Amino acid sequence: MTTGMTPKIRFLTICILLLISVAGHAKLYRGGEFRTFESYLYGRFEVRMKSAAGHGVVSSFFTYRDYHAQGLSGTQHWNEIDLEWMGKLNNKVSTNVIIQNEWGDASEVFLTVNPHLEFTTYVFEWTPDAIRWYEGDRLLRTVSGERADSVYHAQKLMMNIWQPSNTTWAGSFNPDILPVYAFYDWASYAAYDPGNGSTGTNNDFTPLWRDDFDFWVTSRWQKATHTWDGNNVDFTPANVVFNGGYLILCMTTPSALGYDGPALSVDENQYINPTEFHLSPAYPNPFNGEVRLSFDTPESIDLNIFIYDTSGNLKHQSILPSNGRNYQTISWDGRNQAGELLASGSYIIQVSSANQKVSQKVILLK
Repeated sequence: MTTGMTPKIRFLTICILLLISVAGHAKLYRGGEFRTFESYLYGRFEVRMKSAAGHGVVSSFFTYRDYHAQGLSGTQHWNEIDLEWMGKLNNKVSTNVIIQNEWGDASEVFLTVNPHLEFTTYVFEWTPDAIRWYEGDRLLRTVSGERADSVYHAQKLMMNIWQPSNTTWAGSFNPDILPVYAFYDWASYAAYDPGNGSTGTNNDFTPLWRDDFDFWVTSRWQKATHTWDGNNVDFTPANVVFNGGYLILCMTTPSALGYDGPALSVDENQYINPTEFHLSPAYPNPFNGEVRLSFDTPESIDLNIFIYDTSGNLKHQSILPSNGRNYQTISWDGRNQAGELLASGSYIIQVSSANQKVSQKVILLK
């Protein structure tokens, strides 16, 4: 085929053929995957999110042993714990645990909400004895015994949006629905710490971090670039987007990457307004360096922050202006109004509006 060509033309021809070959193997669509650098052995994994709707679309929150990155091959090294939302189902989530040699145990469980319309908190707890999945505080499923005991490899925390070729499972896909998006408000990890913890079942877990996805924490997360057989998307960093305080995983055509939806705001389709003032547990607590608290309010308003010692002495105060959303996060570095580091001990953080106030005790360690 290249007989009679000059070396330059022959080289250009080979390059063009290689490009055509690579393009021919590219997937039809583009998705996004976000994953931690670190792997975790046991713990409580929590997310507040809204999944993507549409037949043939799957969005997820899961842990996975990245054994290929460890130089291993063969499914005998596989460990995985899943929460997967199929866009065709408006009242269920698929829970699954996969152990060595692809021995999976998927089960679709009913939810109390439509996961594609409402932001909802989901949790799975992984211990040596059991794996438990939750919708908020509501237990969805428990796996114990030999199957739970077989999940003993450290795993990365991951989220992705993709298009399975398995239509029996995910449904038949119509590309006319693209683009579609999965929205993640925050995610957190608490280590398995029985006897010393402060959250989760039997207080067996100690919060280590929570990410509100206001920006990309590059020391914790990476944007994936891979695919696999049975997945009709290539993952691309352009489809992992931070916008308006959310992580957005996008599924698009190759020519229209990224998020192309409206500016994110508090409305009935993107955020469920709380009916009362709610303060989430402080993390980490006890803390050394910085403690963070997240809270929901019935409306977007300015808030007053007060920090007292246990004798009622005011140590610090500030005003947190409205950010246009019903969800905010504050942090405190253990210092008083003058910027001086306070002594170790217990303190009360109070968040108040014109007609409501909530308080929480935190413990400062030095």
